[in-house]
Amino acid sequence: MKKEPQAYFITLIHTLSFLKEEFAEYYPSWHFKSGAHGFATFTLDREYGLEEFRSFNTTFALAKGILLHQGNLAEMEAKLEEVQETYKAITLHRWDLMAEEGKMGDRKNRGVVIDFIRYDEDQFALGVRYQIRGDFAPYSGISPIPMPERSPSKAYQKLGEAFKHFRPLVAHDDVFLDIGCSPGGSSYYLLKRGYRVIGVDLLDIDPKVREDFPEGFLFLKQSFSELKTKHLRGLPPVNWIVFDVDCEPIEALTSLLKMMDKLDECDGLIMTIKLDRGFTLKDLGTLETMAKNHAYGVIRKGLLPSHEKEFCLVLQKTD
Repeated sequence: MKKEPQAYFITLIHTLSFLKEEFAEYYPSWHFKSGAHGFATFTLDREYGLEEFRSFNTTFALAKGILLHQGNLAEMEAKLEEVQETYKAITLHRWDLMAEEGKMGDRKNRGVVIDFIRYDEDQFALGVRYQIRGDFAPYSGISPIPMPERSPSKAYQKLGEAFKHFRPLVAHDDVFLDIGCSPGGSSYYLLKRGYRVIGVDLLDIDPKVREDFPEGFLFLKQSFSELKTKHLRGLPPVNWIVFDVDCEPIEALTSLLKMMDKLDECDGLIMTIKLDRGFTLKDLGTLETMAKNHAYGVIRKGLLPSHEKEFCLVLQKTD
C-alpha cells in the first residue's frame, strides 16, 4: 500500500489551533493528523516537490516541510544516513521542541535541509524542507536578533526579526513613522541601522534613544487615535510605518490605510497583530482584503519567535 504524503509544521504551542483553522479554510483537502508541543502533521492531497511546497503561504508556522519518518530515537537515527544520501541536504538541524533547544546547522545558505525533531518524550520525526535565509529556529521566546545592552525594550528584537524574515524593500535613506514607539526599542533598531525615525506615543521615549542618536530622531507626543496627517506637516516625508499598539487590528488598519493613502511617499507598513484580543481567522482574511483594496500588492505575514501572542503583517506597494 502506498504511503500517504504527509507534511509537518512547527508552530508555537498556543497557535496550533490557529494553524489548524488556517488549513481547514485555505487547504481543505489537507487533513490534520496529529499535534504535540507545536509540532503538527497533515496528510496531503498529493505529492508536492520541496520548491512547490515552500511557496505555500502559512501564517502560523515557523517551519514547514515534507514528513518522511516518525518513531523513537533509535528508529530515526537508523533512517538518518539514508535520508541524507537521498536528499543531498546542505545541513542537518536537530530540534528539541520540548526543551526548546537544539543544534542548528548552517542557516546562511539556501537549499534542502534535514530536520531531526523531538516533539514528545520518545517521539521523533525526520523531514526535509527548502531553507531560505531568514528562517527561524522554532523556540518560543528565543530571538535570533542580539539585544544591545542599551536598547530600551525587546521591541528592538521584534522589529529585527521582522526585517530578518520578511526582508522589506527599504532604501538606506528611508524615514520611518514609529507609532507606539515608547519606550523606544523599535526606534533604536531603526536608528542603529541608519534610518531616520519619527516616533509617536503619548508616553515618553527612553532618554538613551536621544543620547545614542542625537540626529535622525524626532518625537511626537501624540496618541494614535488622534494622529492626523496634519501633525506630520513640515517633517520629513514618511516612507514606512511601524505600528505596535495594543488595539483592535481591523480598526487600526482602517485608520492606518487612510493615513497611508494621504502620505504620497509611503511605501509600506510593518504591523504587529495581537492574538489575545479576540482575533479570529476571519479577521485575517479581512485584513488581507483591506490591504489589496488599497493597492498593497505585497502582503506577507507570519509569527515572530520571541513573541508568542502576536504575529507580524507586512504590506508593501507594488510598482
